[in-house]
Amino acid sequence: MNEIITQTERIVLDDSGIVKCKTFKGVLLTLADAKENIAAVKAIANGKIVPVLVDITEAKGGDKEARAYLAGKEAGAVQSACALLIDSPLSQLIGNFFLGLNKTHFPTRLFNDEEKAMKWLKNFL
Repeated sequence: MNEIITQTERIVLDDSGIVKCKTFKGVLLTLADAKENIAAVKAIANGKIVPVLVDITEAKGGDKEARAYLAGKEAGAVQSACALLIDSPLSQLIGNFFLGLNKTHFPTRLFNDEEKAMKWLKNFL
């Protein structure tokens, strides 16, 4: 299994061992969505802790509970690092808002270049 589709994301395990998540257009994540996505990352990675690239370029954001969950211990038990891919002032605002309000349990950075994000994530394989 190298692809899982949830209610809010397409999740793929690439050949390097990095999990790529693409949030669907217009999504505003809820806690249930966040839990479903983390469970999918865990399943696709066969329970290993892996670096994760999350493309939030088309997302609207997430509610407070979803953001807290995605920054918390449960997500940290699944991902060794997280790169948030942004491409607009809105996605940058969402990413900065997430990072500003939530202390993650794993290294997290914003990127506007997927190649640079992947290079950074390879340090956490």
